Amino acid sequence: MSYLNRKLIRDLRTNWRQFFSVFLMAFLSVLVFVGLQGAWRGLAVSLDSYIRESKLANHWVQATTINAQQLKQIKRIAGIEKVGTSTRLQVKSQGHKLILETFDNKSSQIKRVAGSKLTNKDVDGIWLSKEYAQLHKIEPNQVVTINYGGYHCNLKVVGIIQAADKIYFTGSQEYIAPNYSDYGYAYISQKTLKKRFPFVTAANYLEITGHNKKIRGKLERILGTNLLAYYSRKTLPEVANALERVGQIRNLSYLFSFIFILLAVLAMYTTIRRLIDGQITEMAILKALGFKRSEITRHYASFGLLVGGLGAITGLLVAPLISLFVLRTQKMMFSLPKWQLAYSYSALVLVMLVIVICLGAAFLAATQITKGLPAEFLRAEKQGEVHKLFLERNKLLWSKIPYGFRWALRDALANRMRILMGIVGVTGGMMLMIAGIGMPQSINHLVNKAYGQDFSYNKRLYPKNNLEYYAKHKNAKGQWVEMTQAHFENDDGYNRLLIVISNGDYVNMRTEANKKIAADGIYLTKGFANRAGYRVGESLSVKSAGKKYTFTIQGIIASETNQGAYLRKEAFERAGGTFTPTTLLVGKNTSRHEAEVGDVITMASQKQIAKKFVNNLQSIFYLIIFFAVLLISVVLYNLGSLSFIERLRDYATLRVLGIHKKELRNLTLIENVLTTMIGWALGIPLGYWFLGQYVATFSTINLEYTPYVNLLTIILASVFVWLCSLSTTLLLSRRIRKIDMVQALKGVE
Repeated sequence: MSYLNRKLIRDLRTNWRQFFSVFLMAFLSVLVFVGLQGAWRGLAVSLDSYIRESKLANHWVQATTINAQQLKQIKRIAGIEKVGTSTRLQVKSQGHKLILETFDNKSSQIKRVAGSKLTNKDVDGIWLSKEYAQLHKIEPNQVVTINYGGYHCNLKVVGIIQAADKIYFTGSQEYIAPNYSDYGYAYISQKTLKKRFPFVTAANYLEITGHNKKIRGKLERILGTNLLAYYSRKTLPEVANALERVGQIRNLSYLFSFIFILLAVLAMYTTIRRLIDGQITEMAILKALGFKRSEITRHYASFGLLVGGLGAITGLLVAPLISLFVLRTQKMMFSLPKWQLAYSYSALVLVMLVIVICLGAAFLAATQITKGLPAEFLRAEKQGEVHKLFLERNKLLWSKIPYGFRWALRDALANRMRILMGIVGVTGGMMLMIAGIGMPQSINHLVNKAYGQDFSYNKRLYPKNNLEYYAKHKNAKGQWVEMTQAHFENDDGYNRLLIVISNGDYVNMRTEANKKIAADGIYLTKGFANRAGYRVGESLSVKSAGKKYTFTIQGIIASETNQGAYLRKEAFERAGGTFTPTTLLVGKNTSRHEAEVGDVITMASQKQIAKKFVNNLQSIFYLIIFFAVLLISVVLYNLGSLSFIERLRDYATLRVLGIHKKELRNLTLIENVLTTMIGWALGIPLGYWFLGQYVATFSTINLEYTPYVNLLTIILASVFVWLCSLSTTLLLSRRIRKIDMVQALKGVE
């Protein structure tokens, strides 16, 4: 073993704490990116495999009825390969709701989990969804009671299944997350439907496989007033939410990894520079012994290669644990037959990049220091050239500035790069902390705002017969709402909700100008307006249920849920519409005519399910916060240590000149406070901006997340960053007491 290799091993043993920080930075950089990549790519591969094996349709249509002529026309649309028909209805079973559908002519394949396959169309039984069956402990061969329209029947459970078009099954558009305790789905044969429910025969649901850019408009023309809703893979909530989650976790990995790697590079460079600065004497001896500058440079560059390489490779090996952890949190939300991890070559590229960065940082630091003759190495470090400050031109003002501040300002000017690195470190720390704390706070704010501020009802009543119930109870105490799907002119390509409301106190959305929804026109939600490019004052044509209406956009609503448009009943009727409410919002003690009501959804249940959605993501956010805390602590400590080493001779000089140790500590504190103050001030607006980018990655067609930061977020982030910064100063101030004055001021060994 060569002398330099033995020295390398000895240095690793002696300075393992400092090397560990480089190892940790490389480890975290790879761990966060690759760990999250394994989760989102694994989810993507699992989804793609399931969708492909199930031959999932591309479009879905819900209508009042679909006749043979309409079906024939739809099949003739160019690009359409297959059209599956089924009859769908909502039934009740043991007090829970089931979406019941026939399977005979479905184009998508349904996966059997237990029991019989869905191939025998003569079987008089029912197939239940996996999650609903598991939660209610229902197994094949048990009997369940089905209630529909006042009619009851008992059906034998012949199988447990999973459907690819119900990966993220909520049961109702009023819930933003699955609610398996109250909602499930089931399949029966057409023969069983006719036998058990002879009064329900017409098909009302289509699955369309194929592509045609103008299919939305063609379906509207063919089905006319029969059309209730049209969905694609990007808009069907049961599929779209799963596909969007892949992008959400992917964007999360890119956003945070960028900041992590930026700060990690800073930490690695400062650590390696600090290590090499501490070995000036060894370098001089090596050069005097005849070692070439290139050999010495390679030796010190190997610090970064070895330690950075070990950290990056360890991060790569441990990353699957993070991937499994993240995937496990998603299993509660998505119904997939199998889950797997998956990685791409970019993971190896990142490992190589981190190793190159460590190697480059060490090589750069070594190159800068190994210039010159051996004797020059043993002299004091060359001091930066000092220029007069702008403030010094004003002698009166300069004389009033305390000596400590004057010294700190001059020192900062002479060592601009060190100050810049300190500011970047503090700014990055604030950005990470604000985003880490702010994201769960933003999602919780959305839930609290939607279910308490935007809406204030206690229950949503869904009548069995909308027209009859409205005619009988038009003046009921509450607020009537008609919610339908609509095609907006020149939109972003997706149908949205058109929500018509009567006068009442339970829908309380406000515009960006803080105005209520008035009867003077249509009001668009902010997310929808931004995506489609609509502006206040523009005229907007809306097509719903085969009819076309024209309104003037009167305001943009600052609402995160139910992306679409709101308008008052009076404005809708003036435009030629017929108000046909689908739900009645009521308070806590309002009579609800139970015999005439088919379904009731409470705000408490909506909020509870929404909280489950938040909790599902919470563990990922906490993981990011934990890594951020670790990273910030190491970065700020390394910056402080480097600053101390660079100023060691200055401290010794000041001490010899009569400056007390307490005053030296104060001088250290002054520069640290100034650096932290600037970084903190920059970090607050940049942190809010970063949170906005972070939150935007979770926005979907139906939900628009907005950044929410209150004073508590700023205080928590600020306290942590300031504590890290000031505690570093306190730790380093102890080293001032141990300065060897003779060694520090010695010009030549």
